[in-house]
Amino acid sequence: MSWVALACSLSVNAAEQTPPPALGWEAMPNDTGLALINKTTSLPVWRAVCDPAQPKPYIYPLATIDGTELTANSPADHVWHHSLWFAWKYINHINYWEVDKKTGLSPGRTNIKSARFHRGGDFSARVEMDIEYALPGQPPVMRESRVMEFGAPRPDGAYAIDWDAKFTVGDADITLDRTPPKAKSGGYAGLSLRFPKGTTGWSFLTSEGAHNSDEGNGKCARWVDFSGPTKKGTVAGITVFDHPANPRHPTAWYLNEGHPYFSPALIYLEPMTLKAGATIRLRYRVLVHNDAGKADALEREWKSFAKD
Repeated sequence: MSWVALACSLSVNAAEQTPPPALGWEAMPNDTGLALINKTTSLPVWRAVCDPAQPKPYIYPLATIDGTELTANSPADHVWHHSLWFAWKYINHINYWEVDKKTGLSPGRTNIKSARFHRGGDFSARVEMDIEYALPGQPPVMRESRVMEFGAPRPDGAYAIDWDAKFTVGDADITLDRTPPKAKSGGYAGLSLRFPKGTTGWSFLTSEGAHNSDEGNGKCARWVDFSGPTKKGTVAGITVFDHPANPRHPTAWYLNEGHPYFSPALIYLEPMTLKAGATIRLRYRVLVHNDAGKADALEREWKSFAKD
């Protein structure tokens, strides 16, 4: 989908439209990241961090168009949670998820080899990364080519990030695995969203009608929304959509209102073994919106995304 089409894919009535905010760009030193800034509030709307010195690439903050932060980065209870990020749990029994508190690194490394940033005149953006998964000092067991398309802000202030990742296995078979799910633990891996510990009054909504983590955790769905009141007294939320071409679609989800945290967990139900040289592609849309999630509108959004 083109950036223009993405910006126009969710229409609103003229009476609901507000003047577009004054926006600008902020680049990180040494071309390791890019942020969209609300120039009125001087706050970032989003920042893509692709710094090889960090244990993993991530997007923080993920905020509403006025800069109200919705996500948490490296909270004390799980310092390896990075707002919006992607991480495998185990590759060939090696942990790529948690980090050692002394070194700040995982046993298995997610190495950023290159990152490229392209800015659109309508404040859309494209971020491209090349990533390798490997043990320290060893050849990669898998490579990833990741593209994140940040859509132009829409008339109602919502914006979407289209996440497209292609993974290619190295010279030997690999197994992608997770901690086996039990009660409200285990099963998580892949694209993930972490919210502040003090987030209250927010609730889940899934394409299958689940309204909380007890109903939706471990269940398959086309999309999941998490929304509620912000610290500024407004309402906002984030929805993740699973593309129908993804393996194991509709995916199982890990939902946890306690952290809060949620993830389209490709390997929640069972591990995945990939042959040497095999390639898989994962596509998601992340929608940041300024209202409570509504099933009919989110289903239309999923159908628009699914056409690509």
